Amino acid sequence: MNLSDFITFNPLTDVGKSIPPVSGNYLVTIRDITALPSLGYKLVTQQFRGRELIYTGITESSLYRRIWKNHIGSHAGSSTLRLTLGCLFGYTLIPRDKKTPNNGHVRFSPDDERGLRSWMKENLIFHFLPNDAPKALESELIARFNPPLNLSENENLVNSDFRATVSALRGQRPWQSI
Repeated sequence: MNLSDFITFNPLTDVGKSIPPVSGNYLVTIRDITALPSLGYKLVTQQFRGRELIYTGITESSLYRRIWKNHIGSHAGSSTLRLTLGCLFGYTLIPRDKKTPNNGHVRFSPDDERGLRSWMKENLIFHFLPNDAPKALESELIARFNPPLNLSENENLVNSDFRATVSALRGQRPWQSI
């Protein structure tokens, strides 16, 4: 893996269509780590291109759809990154499907989703690497960078309490206690 092969995408200035509709890996960095709620934990992060790396992901179909459509443009039900960020901001999870509220599909209110979209555009930088074997590279990237928002497949003890707390927040179903 050559980290210099990753292509930077700035959602504030770049056009979404500049992301190719192919499989690959991506890294998410933040402009200012203090903009990320830490829930009182002291997060340990690694840098990539001068910014704190907070998440890495894959897609086996389309980087464009995953980054631009799912993460930036959709809702928490289609993006684990959005779901995690929204929970960090204290947004209330609501069922995505009114007819089957307990099927595990969740989102945030339309206002919260809009606020999260704006926050992501203003604070995050994406870096993507088109390739045909993203799953193989994912484990290497998680092991190398230990991104604090990668909750699964991250066995590193550093930030593990933070990840456990975030996982618990993501698992809340407040409508079930009514």
